[in-house]
Amino acid sequence: MNWLKSNDPAPSRLYYKINRLFYRLWFRLLLMAVLLVIIILLSKKFFYKGIDLNAEIRFLSEESSAIYKGLTELSITRILVKGGQESLKKEIITLVENAAIEGFSALNAQALRKKIEDIRKVKKAFVRFSTDGLVIVNVIERKEAVVFFNNDLYEVLDGTGVILSIKQNYEGLSSLPLLVGKDASKNINALLALVNEIGSYQSEVLYYEWVGERRWDIHMKSELVFKLPENNLNKGIEVMRMFLHETNKLSKPVVSVDLRNIDKPIIRFRKAPPIEYIQKNTKRLAG
Repeated sequence: MNWLKSNDPAPSRLYYKINRLFYRLWFRLLLMAVLLVIIILLSKKFFYKGIDLNAEIRFLSEESSAIYKGLTELSITRILVKGGQESLKKEIITLVENAAIEGFSALNAQALRKKIEDIRKVKKAFVRFSTDGLVIVNVIERKEAVVFFNNDLYEVLDGTGVILSIKQNYEGLSSLPLLVGKDASKNINALLALVNEIGSYQSEVLYYEWVGERRWDIHMKSELVFKLPENNLNKGIEVMRMFLHETNKLSKPVVSVDLRNIDKPIIRFRKAPPIEYIQKNTKRLAG
């Protein structure tokens, strides 16, 4: 910018201001933009006399639309679902096929993923497309953890309490822990930890009851009930396991083992039938 500098030791005020502008970045950029516009206008006048710019723009628009249509109307040749059981795979394949009929697009994979994740049994989904029409869906399936008896229905829940299915009866669900009690479904993690602590005696448990929204009762198939303490739960389970190991089948006369006060367990036995009942039955058997 030396050509703008004056040898005059006292240049005019206007000249000084103009000279200082050339040291501003924004002013230089403005001049460059103006120069670029002038070059474009001159180019249009001298080089594009015989070209219909409107027609060229229409042509480019049509070509873009054709490319977009080719991308968005991708035909499906095969659907591959990984990570789920057969019933879930079939459900996902049906969903993808329906999405294709409704206007399936390689550009709305995110929307399709959200639809798949709306399926109760799906915890997470990943969708991928290939140019040959292959749709790849990877899913993380929620695992059945417990059965919650609620309002005369059996709700199959995962480890976070999400309802995976609802059954009218308990048939076919006996491999899962059965849970009852108010707000019991909010304590699934605690229940699973309890089941794990019980260990080999799990198969002898009929159901787990969440009592008073604060502690557990364990109902055995032998009709024996263990009332576990609210605090010091691990100690209560240890005593329960010890009792089952020591008594084995001899525990049939026992109705309940109350461990709410772990230092003073209370064992309750079945009431003996009245003497009149015994005499009556012995006479009948004696003939």
